[in-house]
Amino acid sequence: MKCLKFILLTLVMGITSFVNTKFIYSCTEKKTIALTFDDGPHKYTKDLVEYVKTQPDVKITFFTVGKFHYPFATDVKEYQRAMRKAHRAGFQIASHTYKHKIPKDLEEFRETLNDMDDFIEEVTGDRPHYFRAPKGHCDKNCQESLDDWGYHLIQWDTDTRDWDLESSGSVKQRVKDSIKYLEKKFSKEQDSYLILMHDTQNYTVHDIVPWILEESGMKEKGYRFVTVAECLGNKAGMYVSGNTYGDEEMVANATNTMVATNATSTTETVIANPIVHIETAENNDTSIDNMVMNDYIHNLKSGATSMKPYSVLLFLCFGLLMLLF
Repeated sequence: MKCLKFILLTLVMGITSFVNTKFIYSCTEKKTIALTFDDGPHKYTKDLVEYVKTQPDVKITFFTVGKFHYPFATDVKEYQRAMRKAHRAGFQIASHTYKHKIPKDLEEFRETLNDMDDFIEEVTGDRPHYFRAPKGHCDKNCQESLDDWGYHLIQWDTDTRDWDLESSGSVKQRVKDSIKYLEKKFSKEQDSYLILMHDTQNYTVHDIVPWILEESGMKEKGYRFVTVAECLGNKAGMYVSGNTYGDEEMVANATNTMVATNATSTTETVIANPIVHIETAENNDTSIDNMVMNDYIHNLKSGATSMKPYSVLLFLCFGLLMLLF
């Protein structure tokens, strides 16, 4: 019976693994706000990092590029220092492609992703698990490839349109328009918010972000400002290494870096492959079943895994067999 249960579990995981990576539009953790910034690091990123570090218990996410706005991040040490400082503070560093474009050729796409991940790792010491497509455009082939390569594909549910100076007519009006939009969204008091902004805009860094953190009233309403990984309940899956940073965790990570590195060198993180727990769990059939199924259910909730209707039926059958045996 143990063998049968294991085979069925493997079958469930196998079928659902062929489903495309889903666009993740919203957070799953209630009362969370994920502030995300695309297209940096650039000349205003340093100011943003320094400012947010003064705000208690606030973490943000950067979807970074290597070569987009000139001068390029790959060539400017100051931009890289801001990126490194953000990483050490516990802010999330994710990929936004190397040159702000997705090549149609999949091999070229993979190569550019590796170039960006190499750059992020060179600067921070970590490789990202999270990705946002330029302008949010990622077709079926793009989604399938990202699924194969272990990325979480992040969109947004709140767009400040901070880049859109043309429709506003001026910087001053753009700030007003973005804040007015946010006031309307925040008044609805959604379960969570996944907000799109750009750290390449001076007024975003120096006007819109301070308004959100100090004047919007969302902290007073009990909302927490966290990274995208945290707002999806997946803080440890932020990077391939499984490491986390910031606050008191820096001390713990400093002493456990060697252990974490060895542990993640032979296996992927739980999100990429939840069944790896079987390799390290105690030799107890019930504990293994529960551990794997709990991880798998969590991944479904976070959008890291998706299921087709026929997979749901198989999943339910497996659950019944677990109860019977």
